[in-house]
Amino acid sequence: MAIDTADESATRDLEEIIETQHDWRERILLWVDDHLQWLLTLPAVVILFALTFYPLVRAAEMSLHRFLPVGRSYVGLENYVDLASNEAFLHSLWVTAKFIGIAVSAEFLLGFAIAVVLNRNLKQRGLLQTLILIPMILSPTVIGLIWRLLYAPNGLLDFLAQPIIGHNVGWISEPNVALYSVILADVWQWTPLVVLVMLAGLQSIPNHVREAAIMDGASRRQRFIDITLPYLKSLIVLVLIIRVVDALRVFAKVFILTRGGPASTTNVISMEMYRVAFRFNNWGEASAMAISLLVIVLVTAITFVKTANVEF
Repeated sequence: MAIDTADESATRDLEEIIETQHDWRERILLWVDDHLQWLLTLPAVVILFALTFYPLVRAAEMSLHRFLPVGRSYVGLENYVDLASNEAFLHSLWVTAKFIGIAVSAEFLLGFAIAVVLNRNLKQRGLLQTLILIPMILSPTVIGLIWRLLYAPNGLLDFLAQPIIGHNVGWISEPNVALYSVILADVWQWTPLVVLVMLAGLQSIPNHVREAAIMDGASRRQRFIDITLPYLKSLIVLVLIIRVVDALRVFAKVFILTRGGPASTTNVISMEMYRVAFRFNNWGEASAMAISLLVIVLVTAITFVKTANVEF
């Protein structure tokens, strides 16, 4: 009898253990189900943290030091103060601003115009869209190599320009021409991005709004100003922010085409950081430039959004 009671007690204890384990499994599964979206994004967040946040903190820490052959010494904000009187850095800011102003303006105006044309019922529109988007999918390094071949002495562009001007053009060797040559390569690569975004925006405008405006007697110019632009306002600000921020970081095309020359006419801020860090081993000053560039990017993006008064 005692043996039966012991067996029943053992069985009961085993059932309780199994039930407890089952409850824990069910709780874990319910927790995973409730937080599945965060668990799926966790690997991407970890990678993003490792590739962006840590280098940013490391660059900020390095910008407070001066690196010497015998070691490094803490100098606080001295590297940032020195940038205010660094002629090479200030010149690179001016070159970068000039590059952004011309390149982004040309890309936006040209891309918007192409998007308006493609928004009409054209034959082979799908083929045209595919061909236009090809430059955007190529890497900046490939773009630089392609245009370096085009800009080569007696190359294709010289062959086309010689009958008009009578001599070869130093596309990447003449100080007055080199920056515009880099800009041309950038416009060729990134105008398709503007086309893609603006075309999507144009196709999202409701047809009944256009038809109502036409019935009210609105001209094409009035429809563009009063209907098209307000609908595309947020997209215009978005694509401008993307292009300005990306143009601030331009490096590969400049490095491949001109190395920042001739006579520093294409020495954008990314090239100046590369020169200071890898040629002069002045990691502290280069890190200060990188942090300053980050601040410029953030201020530029916020200014765009505040000025345009848009919400994403």
